[in-house]
Amino acid sequence: IMFMTMIMLSVIIAISSNSWFIIWMGMEINMMAFMPIIIEKNNLTTKESSLMYFLVQTMASMLLIMSVIIGKTKMLDINNMLLSTALMIKSGVSPFHFWMPKTMEGMSWMNCMLLMTWQKIIPLMMLSHMINMSNFYMMTITMSVLVGSIGGLNQTSLRKMMAYSSISNNGWMLAAMLMSEMMWIMYFITYSTLMIIMTMTMNKYKIYHMNQLMTINENTFKKLILMMNMLSISGLPPTVGFMMKWMVLQASMSINQIMLMGLLIMITLIMIYYYLRIMYSAMLMTNSEPKWKNKNMFKNNMTMTINMISIMGLMLVSMIIMI
Repeated sequence: IMFMTMIMLSVIIAISSNSWFIIWMGMEINMMAFMPIIIEKNNLTTKESSLMYFLVQTMASMLLIMSVIIGKTKMLDINNMLLSTALMIKSGVSPFHFWMPKTMEGMSWMNCMLLMTWQKIIPLMMLSHMINMSNFYMMTITMSVLVGSIGGLNQTSLRKMMAYSSISNNGWMLAAMLMSEMMWIMYFITYSTLMIIMTMTMNKYKIYHMNQLMTINENTFKKLILMMNMLSISGLPPTVGFMMKWMVLQASMSINQIMLMGLLIMITLIMIYYYLRIMYSAMLMTNSEPKWKNKNMFKNNMTMTINMISIMGLMLVSMIIMI
């Protein structure tokens, strides 16, 4: 409870400050509070994840301090690039994403949920005040969506797959930042909600690998709900995940970024493909002697209700807007 409180307070302190020193301090408190949460299960994989997380975040913090010092010398171009790089490393934006899938592989689902949602708030909030139409940011947006889509193709670990989905959605959030501040905040809230639902579902039923999805011997409709929630994360219509990409696409018309959006949509189709592949495997492939089975699988009606809301989000939001 103490460490969770520190994590929440550090984010509030950082996003409400206009001093880079206070923001840096908030990030460091956040990092030091998150590390004990990662190693709550004292085993080799969690220790490896916590060490990798510590080294990467420390390197990013050093870059951030260096950029603030260089900023005093009026070398604005170098300063902005260093500062952006530091924040991108902290949030796992490509091409600085290398640490995220490996770190998440050794963490529990609940810690993965924190890393993919709450831990991104500070760096993304800072990036939203700096982003512009430069080639550096355009390349970063495209690479994030590309790496996130291609990286998940040959994965059997669902935690790594979620990490690559997070990297892809980072690119979409940066694209939303080009439109307006409200746009990317709405995207982040929607993305966080989907990730929370997905990670809590996986944690509840102890699902970590694709073969576990294939050996679920449960009601077909309930399996379909779980699979459709995955497709919502990938952005398949008419889910809530598609709704936010659609809003970013519409807003891009006003700033003449149709080429960029068209490229992002084509790349995102790759991610939809590998989620459809998982759905095919889970729905059509069965094992007569499953090695894994949870007797309490899908007994929680509230979980099913939340999943249905995430799936039918586009229709619900459209109805609300019309009213």
